[in-house]
Amino acid sequence: MDVWFMTFAMVSSLLLACGAALLLVGYINTLPAALNFGWRFAVPVILLPVAGPLWFAWTRGEEFRRARYQLIGALVLLALAALLILGYGPYFAERLVAEMAEAAKMRY
Repeated sequence: MDVWFMTFAMVSSLLLACGAALLLVGYINTLPAALNFGWRFAVPVILLPVAGPLWFAWTRGEEFRRARYQLIGALVLLALAALLILGYGPYFAERLVAEMAEAAKMRY
């Protein structure tokens, strides 16, 4: 393993963890409020865990501005993590397999 793989693993893990945490916090902030406004607003929030809270926070205006920013930030971080993993993951996988094959040749 080299320093670039460790950097890739750490950055992608941190992006995923921060995105998931922000998504969870945004969902927890919007769910009780949606239940308070009635079932017509609560059903989309419950059934669509990503789009429902974002829709609810967007339609409520400035009152749920922080939750809206948390949900948008979470989606951006998760998208960046997905792009990083899909873009550089195969490259590092090929390098690791080549290193393991070379180590196996040297062993026997």
